Amino acid sequence: MTLLEKFGRSAVRVAAAGALALAAGGAMAADRINFAMPSVGMLYLPVYVADTMGYFADEDIDANLQVFKAGGGTSMAAVLGGDMDVYIGSASAALRAASQDTNAVIAGALMTQYASNVVMRGAYAAEKGLTEESTIEERLAALEGARIGVTGAGSGTHQLALYMLTEAGLDPERDATVVFVGGSREILAAFSRDRIDVFTLSNPTSDTAIADYNGFLLFNTAAGALPELDGHLYISVNTRRAWLDENPELAKRMMSAIQRAQQAMHDPDLTIEARDKVHAAYFENFDKALFDRAWTSVVPAYPTSPAISREQMERVVTFLETFSDRSFEGLDLDAAFTNELIEPVSN
Repeated sequence: MTLLEKFGRSAVRVAAAGALALAAGGAMAADRINFAMPSVGMLYLPVYVADTMGYFADEDIDANLQVFKAGGGTSMAAVLGGDMDVYIGSASAALRAASQDTNAVIAGALMTQYASNVVMRGAYAAEKGLTEESTIEERLAALEGARIGVTGAGSGTHQLALYMLTEAGLDPERDATVVFVGGSREILAAFSRDRIDVFTLSNPTSDTAIADYNGFLLFNTAAGALPELDGHLYISVNTRRAWLDENPELAKRMMSAIQRAQQAMHDPDLTIEARDKVHAAYFENFDKALFDRAWTSVVPAYPTSPAISREQMERVVTFLETFSDRSFEGLDLDAAFTNELIEPVSN
């Protein structure tokens, strides 16, 4: 069974669980929220946790999770066009949309590290003279001439590739080849067959490439290996202002479930249960021991609250301006994000 098949079955399972609850309680049908996501991966764990731990169901939400393999730009466009309700993906893609459409709004932080790890073929790394002791500058320079696999146009993986090439002083259009490959399965297939030299994607795909296909970890971004991106608001909950205004209570219930999931991931009494349920529902094709290690590695990249600061938003703009010629001078940054859905966390 493929990950995408598992993903689709999970959405059906959420709806079925809601139906059972309704049959038992005789209540009205759960409120459906259509989530657009650019891939299946550990960048989106709080959503999977909210699903598998029953937090969406507790909020009377029928979560319909759909993968848009074309990337974050396509996912956000589907939300702004009204075909989907919420885009779970890169804050930078959402902010770019907000610079053109004031209906776009970032409603919560999901992940606050740029955790799309960068893996290079071991043989290619050797050709470039890289070792575990190589500096950041040497690792970036090794991208010259590489075929870099990313999930899709406008995705966080695509933007990271552009950022790294620019930081290396390279021209992304002339000095390397960015290849739009698709999701985890497609990237691993291309990597294992030497069709790409490097890829950017989250755990556990990066772990699998290292363990099974002689990959070389170029950058462990989940651990802040690129200092300028350490603490970066990477994955966010993004929607359109019209949907928030039409569904204020539903939106708050959605964010409550996500915030509860973030806290569960850090809770010693709940994190193992959450990990095992997410693996069974979404990552069954990945080796369990490898997945467990990846979970431990990536959980620190998630906050315990989805609250967003203006400083985080400013850093996203700075990141985009590194490799984009598009001006963000007309962007109303304060209107592009909101914390109105978030309950304060008691310390």
